[in-house]
Amino acid sequence: MQLRKLLAPGVPGFALKNGVHALIDKVTGAPPRPVRVAEYVAAHAARGDPADVLRTMDRFAREKRWLMNIGPDKGPLVAEMAGRLPRAARVLEVGAYCGYSSIMLADALGPEARVTSIEISGTFVECARANVDVAGLGDRITFLHGASAEVLATLQGRFDLVFLDHWKDLYKPDLQLMERRGLVGPGSIVVADNVGEFFDPGDYLSYVRTCGRYDSEHRPANIEYTNVADAVEISVFRSTSPSSE
Repeated sequence: MQLRKLLAPGVPGFALKNGVHALIDKVTGAPPRPVRVAEYVAAHAARGDPADVLRTMDRFAREKRWLMNIGPDKGPLVAEMAGRLPRAARVLEVGAYCGYSSIMLADALGPEARVTSIEISGTFVECARANVDVAGLGDRITFLHGASAEVLATLQGRFDLVFLDHWKDLYKPDLQLMERRGLVGPGSIVVADNVGEFFDPGDYLSYVRTCGRYDSEHRPANIEYTNVADAVEISVFRSTSPSSE
C-alpha cells in the first residue's frame, strides 16, 4: 500500500523536491516555513488586501518552498461553502498553519462572519496572526493556541462550518468531540481537507459516511500546488436522524 502511494502519478517528484528542500533548510538552520512566509508577506503583500496576501503566499509556495495551505485551486469550494452559510456565520478551523485558509474563509464570508482557528504551534499562531493583520482581517479571526482536543473542550455554541486541516488521525476523534459538545448540529457543514488516498483517511471517511449523522459528498482535488491526486469530504449534519425519516 505504501509503495503504491509513493509511486502514484506526481508523487515521486513532489516527494523528492520537498525532501531536498527540507534537507537544505535543516542543514542551513532556516526558520520554519510559516515564519519565512510571514516575512515574505510583510515585505511583498499589499496591506489591507486579503486577495493580495493570498496571492503572495501562493507565490512563495510555488517559487520558494511548498506550503501545506488549502491553496488557490480550492478557492471555488470555499466560495461555494460561503454561499451556503448565513451572513453572520460562525466558522471553526482546526489547523491554522500560516493563516491562509482563515483569510480565505473570512474574506469570502464577509464582515459579519467570525472565524475561530485552533493551532497547536505557538510559532504558527504568531505567523498566522501576522498574515491576518496584513490582510486587515484581525477583527474577524481569532486564533487559539493549544492541542485541538484541549481547546475544543473549552468552546461553546454550534458552528455553521467546520474546516478540518490538521493531523489526519485526529479528524475522527475531534469531530466526535465536537458532536458531544454540541459544536456541530443540524445544518453544520464539516469540510475535511486532504482526504485522498495519499493521506490514508479511511477511518474518518468510514465514520462520516456510515454513522448516520451526515450526508457526505466526496470531491476530487489535488494536493495544494501539485498535480498529486487528493480529495475533500463535505459532510452536512443531518437535520433529522435516519430513524425519524
